Amino acid sequence: MHIRAATADDNAKLIAIEQMTPQGDQIKLVSERKDYFFRAKKYDEPIMLVAEDETQGDILGIMGVGPVTVRLRGEMMRGGFVFDWRSNPLTQKGLPRHMLRLWQAAQAEMASRDLKFIFGYVKEDNERSLGILQKYGAKAVDTKEFLTMPVHARFSKDRSEVNRVTLARSVDSESERTVLQKNFGTLDFFAEPSQSSALVQQREQYTFGQFAYGKSSAKVWDTNAEYTQRVLNMPRLYKLARPLVSVGSKVVSLPRIPRLGDEVKMWQLYDLILDQPSHIFYLLERVRLAAKENNVDYLVACMSPQDKGYEHVAKEAWVRLKYHVFFLPLTELPLPQGPTYFDVTYL
Repeated sequence: MHIRAATADDNAKLIAIEQMTPQGDQIKLVSERKDYFFRAKKYDEPIMLVAEDETQGDILGIMGVGPVTVRLRGEMMRGGFVFDWRSNPLTQKGLPRHMLRLWQAAQAEMASRDLKFIFGYVKEDNERSLGILQKYGAKAVDTKEFLTMPVHARFSKDRSEVNRVTLARSVDSESERTVLQKNFGTLDFFAEPSQSSALVQQREQYTFGQFAYGKSSAKVWDTNAEYTQRVLNMPRLYKLARPLVSVGSKVVSLPRIPRLGDEVKMWQLYDLILDQPSHIFYLLERVRLAAKENNVDYLVACMSPQDKGYEHVAKEAWVRLKYHVFFLPLTELPLPQGPTYFDVTYL
């Protein structure tokens, strides 16, 4: 087994590994992307490593690191964001050696580039990754919840207020920079939006638009053209209820229950700014209407319990996935303070 840089020739194998690692517990979704390097291409000089079985030629694991400039305790610093870190499920159980070797190789490469720290997100039940992080001294510094809401039911019945919500399909970059700095600029991991041309291009390409109500606003991120989410499994009760719900939805508003193998479309809400907590319902309802027009099934918001409006959004969520935000300094540094900033381009 050896560690090497991933290449375009690995694309099909890496996509196959991702399809063997579905997300979720009772409801399992499998991701399908056309280009496995989609996330890596947004960074300047990303680190993409694979562990390969030299005898069989099988890829045992993959790890990506994106060099980013983010705020840490009041200073902008260069760090490495870990993404697409996964093991081939056909390999051994437990804590496989190749996952440790990938981490060691990536950490050495980051140190050679003078990156000051490593950070990323790991699902709270991902015991393999958590074991490696603990082994090397990484700390959990924040908890994020991905709150998933279906779009079948109204969030607000006040039609006159919902109609006041505006939608801007494009946002002026200079004014947006000022707004982001004012609302999120003091948070740890707040990133410079224009630090790479690829990031700027992706923001323009995948931001559906900004919804605003007075001084409150929310943006929508739409990567359904790049990612396909398919239903791999669901509880037996859902399978039995599906025919009845399909018929009933023609009369009343009911959630869509997909068949196994069906595609599920999602929109990610981000950069949520609330002047008043109650404004969230007007924003959500306007986003919901736009989602239904675009055949989107679910809205997802990534929030910390300390975030303004968290309680309201959490009450509307049907699924709540918790992720730990981990941090490992590569030099003498203070720990970040939560809540940390969530940059949607990390998805």
